[in-house]
Amino acid sequence: MNLTIPDNAPFTNNQRMWLKGFLDGITSTILAPPLVPSSSVPTAGYPLTIAWGSQTGTCETLAKKAAKSLAANGHIPTVLNMQLISAEILTTTQRLLIITSTYGDGEPPDNAAALHAVLHSADAPQLPSLHYSVLALGDSSYPDFCKCGRDFDERLAALGASRSAPYIECDVDYDSPFAEWITAVGAFLAPA
Repeated sequence: MNLTIPDNAPFTNNQRMWLKGFLDGITSTILAPPLVPSSSVPTAGYPLTIAWGSQTGTCETLAKKAAKSLAANGHIPTVLNMQLISAEILTTTQRLLIITSTYGDGEPPDNAAALHAVLHSADAPQLPSLHYSVLALGDSSYPDFCKCGRDFDERLAALGASRSAPYIECDVDYDSPFAEWITAVGAFLAPA
């Protein structure tokens, strides 16, 4: 199968060249052989959800980086914008990683506000089968440094969830704390 541009399509030569390259890329992807797991990568990993809350996108980037790292070790991560997670979803989730920043005067980022409110409500569900860990991003020059991450960590524990890896705070430079956190998460998920 080869995707082509009809001769009578109303494109300039430059547009045709760009479209040909685009279509060739699609064709090569469609015809590429399926990926086969390497024998050195375990295939019996755990499914887990990585939820991110962010105003600037940094937490989303770290969530994708965490997913890539955990997938390389055979796990099955799903990265979700926190606004897509309801209390009902949490009651059926077994492994949850939260990566969130704190916004303004200690508030959750916009996309994390609804989940934060639900978990802190009087009728929040108990979560005894949930294993979780939180990575909090912040800036220590603000008085409520990493408050949103701390809120999630403390509230999940209060609802009966089990902390699977230590809660870690990042102050502006997040590379080293992130590496420490993802290593601890990987150790928890490693087969016994």
